[in-house]
Amino acid sequence: MEASNAWTLALVGAAIGLVIGYLLGRIGGGKQETLKQELNDAHAELARYKDQVNEHFETTAELVNGLTEQYRQVHQHLAAGAQTLCNDQRPGEALQASLQPRISKQDIPTVTDALENEDAEEQPQPPRDYAPKAGDEEGTLSDTYGLKKKQEEEEIPTPADPSAAPATDEDETKERKRG
Repeated sequence: MEASNAWTLALVGAAIGLVIGYLLGRIGGGKQETLKQELNDAHAELARYKDQVNEHFETTAELVNGLTEQYRQVHQHLAAGAQTLCNDQRPGEALQASLQPRISKQDIPTVTDALENEDAEEQPQPPRDYAPKAGDEEGTLSDTYGLKKKQEEEEIPTPADPSAAPATDEDETKERKRG
């Protein structure tokens, strides 16, 4: 009898667990659907934005090409007018020459070319994390930097007469003990 009660309780507990799991799954499902919808909306907005950017640049390219063509037509009109209206051929030739590209391969500087610049010498240098030194001096990272050689060391002069030496604290202490 006790075994059947245990089985019954286990089955009832499993059924209650399934019902609770199902209900919790249904409650969380609404949030999941909302998140999916927001994600789809974001993707659609991004696609619209990309289309707008592409359309903008296509229109800009068309307008620039049209402007270039109009400039070319104006220039040709001026050149033709200069040739027919001017007695001298030089203005017409100058206008025709300006239609031709003037940039040659030698005119374009490369990154490695040194350009002359008067201000280059006057530009401030970036701060350094070391002190500048002359070529023959030792640097601050040298093992012997700041150490004096024995020849350069000052020798402390010792007076020949001990009474001529300046009094020290020890001498004063000894005299007090004597007297």
